[in-house]
Amino acid sequence: MTRGLRLQLADGQQWVIRPVDDRAVPVVAELSKVMRLGPAETGREMRVAVCEKHGQPAASGWSQAESKSAVLCRLAPPTDRNVRIRQMERIDSAIAHEALARGGLLLHAALAEYQGSGFLMAGPSRTGKSTASRRLPPPWRPLCDDRTLVVQDGEGCFWAHPWPTWSRFRNGGPGGSWAVERAVPLRAVFFIGQSSSEHLAPVNVTQAAALVLDSAKNLCHAARQLTESDPDMALVLCGRGVRAARALAAAVPAYSLKISPSGPFWEEIEQVLAVEAAPESDQDEHDWSPMSVASLSARDSLYMVHTGTDMSPTLHEPDILEVRPYGTVRARKGDVVCFKSPETNTPAVSRIVATCPDGIRTRGDSRRNDDPWVLRQGDIVGRVSGVERDGRHRVVHRGWKGRTALRYSQMCRLIRGLAGRIPHVLYGLLSGLGPFNNILPRSLRPRLVCFSMRYRYWKGNISGVYRRTFLRLLMGGRTVGRYDPYRDKWSIRHPFQLFVDEQTLMRAVAPVLRSEVRE
Repeated sequence: MTRGLRLQLADGQQWVIRPVDDRAVPVVAELSKVMRLGPAETGREMRVAVCEKHGQPAASGWSQAESKSAVLCRLAPPTDRNVRIRQMERIDSAIAHEALARGGLLLHAALAEYQGSGFLMAGPSRTGKSTASRRLPPPWRPLCDDRTLVVQDGEGCFWAHPWPTWSRFRNGGPGGSWAVERAVPLRAVFFIGQSSSEHLAPVNVTQAAALVLDSAKNLCHAARQLTESDPDMALVLCGRGVRAARALAAAVPAYSLKISPSGPFWEEIEQVLAVEAAPESDQDEHDWSPMSVASLSARDSLYMVHTGTDMSPTLHEPDILEVRPYGTVRARKGDVVCFKSPETNTPAVSRIVATCPDGIRTRGDSRRNDDPWVLRQGDIVGRVSGVERDGRHRVVHRGWKGRTALRYSQMCRLIRGLAGRIPHVLYGLLSGLGPFNNILPRSLRPRLVCFSMRYRYWKGNISGVYRRTFLRLLMGGRTVGRYDPYRDKWSIRHPFQLFVDEQTLMRAVAPVLRSEVRE
């Protein structure tokens, strides 16, 4: 078998990236230059194959191979430079996906080294991560400016690997190379933003976990891809990401850093690093014992990320919960409360189902039995008063309003579950009777929509432009089908296939695809 490349990660995982066929050899060879990888023969194998099926390129992806320790990364044939870059990115994404199972995350963040430690500058696109990396003076050393793989070793310490910036290769970019095996211990994470002046402020553990999860671009992309095809796996993936984000936020200090266009923002960081760390009892604002919230008034709030399914359908993972201390107000039946679990000594959320002389009994909204403990008023950190979900704030009612809202949510979920089966039953009964396009109003009939984008390509010293066509099937204002050019197949959602003649649709598509010629 062809000789492979070694990729050693700080969590102890050693990969051997090995091409399976001749067409995968140049892809792996170029990847070795970009990631500065040397040869190896032993380790967990990432087998790279360029494959076709019935004359059409196979869909790209990765899966467990015949050996439990190996992963097969399937690539479509690279027809041009941009596709070759996407295939190399597919390989490094497969490695990051496997690292997620061991607590690793591929973050949309720049990485810099200072005095032997690593510092992340995370944030969404166009917040200035690349510009900030270029502005860092010695002895700061920028390692990468777009993506960083963070892994956790056996002792619970986090390490950061610089990861390639693939956008530098597209559209005739300068390219580059990164020493991805050179990991640095992660000391702090800075969530950056634009401002007229420099300002640095600490971020609490819960807020940091939510921001880290938002920066996990590879996780979000994979979860979106799996939502329709494998929703169970998407939930597993999201659960791993939440746990990894919480562990990273708990182990590594996080800060909000505002950067001006020309100010020396690194001086703000150096001042923080120069200050000796205060004792943990004075510094940890998330000691969840009642003493930690004794000084908070009823108008103050704590924030935490909700995990698990015990509070479904009221709460979902990963909702951001607003927890408001009771103060002098008494807890009452129907309140959703946050407390320190007597069993695991970690934050927990449940609903109060009874207030008895011996204490307060709680139960998760999705559970049938009460929790095995009895709480006192002093054991409760506070009441969950609101939820941040999908960018919207939702009120969590208390008392009898909370119980009524729970019953309403449970009834709606039951109705949606029953109603959701009706289209599938109808489709099973009617799928053999042919399309029903003619019975629909003209405004609702399926219509084919195509749009194209222009791409620049390079082949040696010759450059040119080609046009790529994308096809969608719409009913009303809703997209119900997409054409996959690699498999030469339409993917149409149920039960909309009842109103589509796929053979007619393929005949309509053929002239459009033939028009995809290079200019």
